[in-house]
Amino acid sequence: MELTQKEKAEALEQAVINCSAEELSKIYDKLGYVEMSAPALGLACRFRGLDIVKILVEKGATFDFPLTEETEIIYHCYIGQKYANYRTNYSLYLLKVFRGELKGACCLKGMKFTKNAKREVGKSLLFLADEERITVLNYFIAQKEKISFQPEEMLFYAIFAKDKVIYEELRKQGVTLFDRRIHTVTEGGIASDGYWYEFGALTGKLADEDYLDVMQQLALELRGKPFYYTEKMFDITKKRFHDLEIFEYFLAHFQQGKMKKYQIIRNLIDEDVLDALPVIERIGWLSVPKKRDEIIEYASKNKKTEALAWLLDYKNRTADFAAEQEKAEKKMMHELNISPNSVEALRKIWSYKKREDGTLVITNYKGIDTEVVVPEKIGKSIVTAIGYGAFCEMSRLKEIRIPKGVEKIESNAFRGCKALENITIPEGVSEIEMLTFGGCSSLKTVIIPGTVKRVRAFAFASCSQLKKVYLCEGVVEIGARVFEKCNCLETVIMPQSIQSLAIDIKKCSFKECQRCNKYYTCTERYHYGVAFPRNPKLVIYCPKGSYTEGFCKENGFQFKYIDDRELDCINEFRIFKDEE
Repeated sequence: MELTQKEKAEALEQAVINCSAEELSKIYDKLGYVEMSAPALGLACRFRGLDIVKILVEKGATFDFPLTEETEIIYHCYIGQKYANYRTNYSLYLLKVFRGELKGACCLKGMKFTKNAKREVGKSLLFLADEERITVLNYFIAQKEKISFQPEEMLFYAIFAKDKVIYEELRKQGVTLFDRRIHTVTEGGIASDGYWYEFGALTGKLADEDYLDVMQQLALELRGKPFYYTEKMFDITKKRFHDLEIFEYFLAHFQQGKMKKYQIIRNLIDEDVLDALPVIERIGWLSVPKKRDEIIEYASKNKKTEALAWLLDYKNRTADFAAEQEKAEKKMMHELNISPNSVEALRKIWSYKKREDGTLVITNYKGIDTEVVVPEKIGKSIVTAIGYGAFCEMSRLKEIRIPKGVEKIESNAFRGCKALENITIPEGVSEIEMLTFGGCSSLKTVIIPGTVKRVRAFAFASCSQLKKVYLCEGVVEIGARVFEKCNCLETVIMPQSIQSLAIDIKKCSFKECQRCNKYYTCTERYHYGVAFPRNPKLVIYCPKGSYTEGFCKENGFQFKYIDDRELDCINEFRIFKDEE
């Protein structure tokens, strides 16, 4: 009877623990290909040493294997998201078997055998000495391409494990962090980036006494760049602000420009961390009179008497009351005579940040209008991007006009704008990112211009009233579950330029779009009918003699030919008008 891959993996693990190198070699030959060989390699480098490791590698053992349903069940890990990328996972696994458990980082079912190895095999197993494990580690580095070993990932985990032996050996070998790790930690990661979630999870699991040591060690690897700041990272770190040293480290090494300063101050007041208030004074966070007075009011309202006393004393020591009054009066008079298109007026309703090239990214709309026109310029600077979450959850927004100069619309920009009925995506936009229009339940028609090369995952998910989608010639890629739960979607027009479309049953671009009944595909090279759930009313319109035609015939999809007149209608947007 032929063994399953799981049974082969278990047999190989037992052989590693119990057998000599010669016996192991014979058993491996009998087993043949073992796709889940990572645990056996891990056991060998923890208990048996280089001779056994070499036998495994020579016979084909690696730290990589095809991610099948069986292997996913066995090796999935929880680190703040449901599943983590296995190529990250095996490096953490390897560190665990080198040094033992990395507390709270992940949970691997494969580790149960290792933890209970002494009891299961009925004999004493001794961990290899540091020198022996370092020998094995250097062998892995030399063989890294062959066995899918990533020493850069082990370096990252060694920092969090405070494993100086492994860390120093890796650095001696010239190993540094992956550029993507550095970019994620210093410039942020998108919502789908497991690296960012993992960094947050590992940071959150650190004990207070380990936090500074680990973060200082990690900072040395970041080439002088500060840590990226997010509210999530603040939520993780704020619990440690009772330690003044940690608070000062946070201010010095995280991007202050992105911090919500007054949220941090309110948290310090709530937690009675009064020692931090002089630090806040020193760096100038209370120097704005209006914000200072708001914080004083907050302390008074919440009956934080000690903080209130300090804040009032600070105000009496530092405030120029006459100058503040005069400034307030001048501001009021100026506002009465201000032009609605002036920089001052625009700053009242728009938040933005300046890029290195001098262009602007809109980060928030502070006005109350339901129909909004994004300015082409603020002052002399051109607006080129709508930033992350700029209009997120603005329930009153019905229509927005984006100027032609905008090249990028970032993730979550319009997520949850339930009243949004009309959106014009201008020519020039190159990418629509993840969840950009997710949950815009009043949208009915979307036209994506040809300058948009990629539409990322979930970009229009849960747009429950969306009926028509027109993808212009030039669009190349439609990501996973882009139109998921667009329950009213009826018509889709796909251009010839499309090269990538998610058709996997779990990730298909049009998942749960059961009402779609008209699907126009102009390409003669690809079929995409399987991107839709089975719908008896679905008709696929395609060129005569195309691959799509053959696919429809073979798989039982209804189809009709697109003639030259219909192609002209598609190219001139008349196809939509004819259907109305």
